[in-house]
This record gives sequence, structure tokens and C-alpha cells, in this order.
Amino acid sequence: MIYSLINKKNYFHKYFYIFILFFGIFFHLIYLYQFDDYYDDWNFFYTVDPNVTNQVTWERHYFGDRGEGFLKEAYPWNFTYLTKYFLKTFGYTVETTHYFILIFSAFSYLIFFKLINLISKNFKFIVIALILFVTNLFFIRELNSFRPHSLVLMLSLLSNYYFIKIYILEKKKNINYFGYIFFSLGMLSFWPHTAALLAGHFSFLFIKSLKNNNYFSNLFLPVITLFFYILLNYKYIEYVLFNNSFSYTPFNQSFFLNFFFRSFFASIIFGASMLLIFAFYLINEFKINFINFFKNSFFNIPIFDINIKNFILINILSIYVSIIAFSFFKESVIAGKYFLFLLPQIIIWLSLKIVEKKNKLIYNIIFITTFLNLFYYWNDVPIDRPPLREVLRILKNNNIKNIYTTESIVFNNYLTNYRFAIDNKFSVKKIDNLSKENKTYKFALVCLNHPRAFYGKNYSNFEDPKCSSFLNKENNIILKKININDFIIFIVKPKN
Repeated sequence: MIYSLINKKNYFHKYFYIFILFFGIFFHLIYLYQFDDYYDDWNFFYTVDPNVTNQVTWERHYFGDRGEGFLKEAYPWNFTYLTKYFLKTFGYTVETTHYFILIFSAFSYLIFFKLINLISKNFKFIVIALILFVTNLFFIRELNSFRPHSLVLMLSLLSNYYFIKIYILEKKKNINYFGYIFFSLGMLSFWPHTAALLAGHFSFLFIKSLKNNNYFSNLFLPVITLFFYILLNYKYIEYVLFNNSFSYTPFNQSFFLNFFFRSFFASIIFGASMLLIFAFYLINEFKINFINFFKNSFFNIPIFDINIKNFILINILSIYVSIIAFSFFKESVIAGKYFLFLLPQIIIWLSLKIVEKKNKLIYNIIFITTFLNLFYYWNDVPIDRPPLREVLRILKNNNIKNIYTTESIVFNNYLTNYRFAIDNKFSVKKIDNLSKENKTYKFALVCLNHPRAFYGKNYSNFEDPKCSSFLNKENNIILKKININDFIIFIVKPKN
């Protein structure tokens, strides 16, 4: 069906590609405006406050100095300061931070398109790879978070792009050398887990060196990149590898049942289907190489051919080996989002194999089910986020300007710096200030009540004692009590 349609000569290919790319960015925007943010986002937003000194930012980033005293950021400092100075220039709001993240997501889409065009001009391959990329709900969710994920994805794609140009297409120009070192170094510096991708580069180049006996020329660029990374990030590497004993969980053997595919494709059903297809092609690849092993010398088996398809596969396998090795050696792997740069390569390799095998049935099924998966699981958010924007709308509708909360300064800072809150001149303070002030105006108390992310939905009908206990001690009249998911809002009028 779909496979047959796009097999025909079509002079509007580039317009179709543009449509797909805008389609993906459109879904990022819809997700951004529909869903609120999570606790980690509140913490990051407080950390990057451009109105505080760099020393305070450093303390918040590395020492969790945000009032709770322990929640520090689990990645290097550079993304924190990059975001801080962007917000210092363009305005410190929640929305501006999202737009900053969105810039990298949009560029990731364009660079992915450029990368797959470098790999192959086959229209069917480009279409299926693009569709799998732009409709991927895991990307849409994770690239929206206040983390370096979108930037790191963009840099990893650029690193692979210049690697292919230099070492496979043999376009050995200074601009390509510079591009590879610059983007690979940035990738490693913003997210050290990407060392697993560099391991894939080393593995491929080691094979190439064994075949052409030219180790220095082949390995020089990755080695110099790794050297500068260690030089510039020595303190952080020392801390992670030797001075930090913290680990969230022990290594979970269930990893071997899904290899992140459940997360990568945003559902058990679609993830399992993609894992089965991937495993089928991978086993077939091993079978072909095993048969050829007995006919040819070891380094003449197909997987050691110097081509793009093998480069992508070696990257995938090297990343998985690195994940398992690091989990046993140092710290267990918590979630697929830490290795988000693996997913584009799985998509590319699967797309290449599907088109290569001319499997129309699988092509059509994937094309359709990726859209079904996107729409069906769109609202199936893994972690329920407190609806802060709904809280603000309720306060606006009740003509409230003065707000007290039972929460920390991190929460108050987040609530205060929505553009909606700024425009409506909301004043947000901690409940501790309530008894100290001469209250002659109507105000609201906003209380985080058994948030679903921590307590589950069963607590939705129970009221946290902290939410109303203060009202019994104060001389106030409760005009209205509003219960919504994760919150209780009291509209209060002081007694005269």
C-alpha cells in the first residue's frame, strides 16, 4: 500500500520531507503546551536563575543548595550555565526555557534528515526513517524536559555525520576534521554517557585499521577528542568514577528482556514489535557472518566491511556493551533516556534493513502503527505532572493576586515565573509569611496534596493535614475549597 505509493516517481519528495519535519516539530509544540513539568524541572529552573551569582549557581548545581540540601544535578556544569546566560538575555520564564530546549530539538530533526540523506538517497528509506523519528513519543517527551537531552542528541547526530564523511566517504577536509572534534567534544562534555558512542567509533576504526594497517591516521581524531575531553573535564570524571559511590538501583536483569525498546518506543506493544523486528534482522546478520566465517578469513566477513550500515550496527552493539559493562563496573543503568543517542541509530539501521530486504508488509505495518502508537499513548504520561498552569488559571478566575503555598522555594519560584503569573502580577510566598503579615485582602493557599507521582492515584481523595491545619490556627474564613489532581486550593478571606 504505502510502500507501493512512494515507490512511484515523485517530484515532490523534498516538499514531503519538509512536511514530515514540520509535523514532528508541531507535535513537540503541542506536547509543550498540553503537559506541565515535573519536580526535576522545577529544581533545574531554580538552579539556572540568572538573577543570582555564578557562585550561587555552582552551589545549587553541585551541592543541591536549593533549600532541600541534597538534590544536585547529575551532569556537568556547562549546560546549567549555558541555559542561565540564555535566560539572562531573553528573559527568565518557564516558557523561555522550553523554547531554548525546543531550538535544539528542531535542529536535531534537521540534522537527522541531513544524516539519513548522507547515508542514502533512497526515498523509501528516508521516509520510514523520518516517520519513525518524528512520531517517536519517547523523543517528544524526553526532549521537552529541562535536561541536556535535546542538545546532546543534536551533537551526537553531528558527530556521526562528520565521522561518516571522513572515514567512510573519505571526504578528508579540514572543516570535517574540525566538525568531528568540536561536536564530539561538546557531546562528551554535556553528557558523559556519550562516551559509549565514542566507543562505537573506536571499534569501527579499529576494524578499519586492522584491514588497512593504518592505525595512526584512523585513530588520531577520536584519540585527540578523548584527550581534550579528559583534560577539560578531569574533575568531573574523577568525581563520577572514583569519589561518588551513589547509585539509584542495583543492576536490573529485566534490562535484557527489552533493551530499552519498551521506553524507546513508548509502549510495551510497539516496543516489543520493534525489538522482535530488530532481533530478527540482527540474528540474520550474525547468521550470514557465521556462515562466511568458514569461507573467508576473520576480517573478511561481511560485518567488517567498511560501509555505513556496518558502522551504525557496530555503534549500536558497542553502546549496549558499554551500558552493561558500566552497570557492572560502576553504576547501574537507570533508564533509556540516559542513552537517548542510541535510538536514532536503531531507527536508521532498522530502516536500512527493511528497505534492503524489500519487505513491504513490515514497511506498511511500521508506517501505520507508529502513528497509532503516537496517538493512542499520547496522554499516557509515565510520570504524572502537577498541573501548575491549571492552578494559575483557577487563581485568575477567582480574582486572586496574593498566593501562599505550603511548598519549598523551588516550587514558588517555578509558579512565580510562568509568563501567565508575571502578566497577572501574582505574588507567591511561603506559608510561613502568612502570620507575619497584616492580611486585609483575599488570598489563596495552594497546597501540594499527595502528588500522584509519589503516592499514586489512590490518595486523591485524602487530604494532607498540612493543607488545612494552619487555617484552624488563623482568624480566616474559607470562601472556597478547590480540589484538583495533586492540589488543594483554598480561597480565603481574613476576618475583620
